[in-house]
Amino acid sequence: MAVDARAVANEILSRAWELGFEPTQIDVQKITYFLHGHHLLDHGVPMVQTEFEAMQYGPIQRILLDSFRKWADQPIGELAEKFDPVRRVHEQLPRIVDNAILETIDRYLAAYLCLPSFELVDMTHARNTPWSKTVDAARNSVNIGMRISDDLISSCFEGLKCLRESDCRVGSSASPAS
Repeated sequence: MAVDARAVANEILSRAWELGFEPTQIDVQKITYFLHGHHLLDHGVPMVQTEFEAMQYGPIQRILLDSFRKWADQPIGELAEKFDPVRRVHEQLPRIVDNAILETIDRYLAAYLCLPSFELVDMTHARNTPWSKTVDAARNSVNIGMRISDDLISSCFEGLKCLRESDCRVGSSASPAS
């Protein structure tokens, strides 16, 4: 069952911090997108409840943009929360309990954490990716919100192929925070 993008982001952040990485918003946005794509291919269902949007810096989840806006391009320093408008309080998001989603994160996360931000952006901006096809199509037709459909992600996903967590050697391509 698909989950809130902020729950996926929180899982990414928690695991990244444990490994000594300090992800920025762009890292979290891209990694959430790539994990979602792998989950679509491996399990045939979305990981994230909401569609990705094609923005200048690639596929994004608007709710993550809003949640981590204060960090700008600096490393994110706290987990995302949800806002209860009735009680007017911020609350913790529930942890992910879906085994298939946790399996996808286990399988692919470390490999993406090892990649520098610019490489993640280059991957999403390459020709014939879901992002580029959405941007190109918007030149000739209306796509309110510049939504990237899960069908499009499934049909031309550009993520790293055949990776497992053990494929990442911390410090090889991108080093963790000091």
